[in-house]
Amino acid sequence: MKRVSSNSDELLQVFLRQRSESSFRKLYRCHTPALFAMAMRLCGTTTSAEELTQDTWCRAVERIKRFERKSRFRTWLVGILINCYRESVRDAVRMPQASESELAHLSVAAITPLRKPDDQQADVLDVERALSALPPGYKEVVLLHDLGGYTHREIAAMLDISDGTSKSQLKRGRERLRTFLVNRSADSAGTRGLS
Repeated sequence: MKRVSSNSDELLQVFLRQRSESSFRKLYRCHTPALFAMAMRLCGTTTSAEELTQDTWCRAVERIKRFERKSRFRTWLVGILINCYRESVRDAVRMPQASESELAHLSVAAITPLRKPDDQQADVLDVERALSALPPGYKEVVLLHDLGGYTHREIAAMLDISDGTSKSQLKRGRERLRTFLVNRSADSAGTRGLS
């Protein structure tokens, strides 16, 4: 993920000063692609990701006065997005609906560095299954760190956890993903050998 430039800070300052629609549009255009990409990774469907992104912006505008500039603005926005996602998951548990596919795109190399280069093209469905089996905390940290490019300090701020917890959840999440994918690969090899 591309790091936010000082242009983002300038856009935020203009919006806070002017509170105009045009300044908000510029700020929105700057951050929405990254928010939507993270929402897609969390939700798995375009409709859900769009809704999550919209909810994030609505909540951000409501709470803009609470932004203390202790972190980057995008980090604050992603924290809101994660909280909105968690709320939607809790609501879905209360009122079960049709399940949605989890992550459709993940860098297999990031979670399976010990595999041979020939094996790097793991089946996306295997990755989806592995991610959907992760506890929510592990999944969030893996997505934010490995796909979002956020540091442990930024993740800790977004998720209201310590840096150490972020590191631990990333390590354990990667281990579970690696184990799942290695077992899956072994199962596939055994099946091919029997044919």
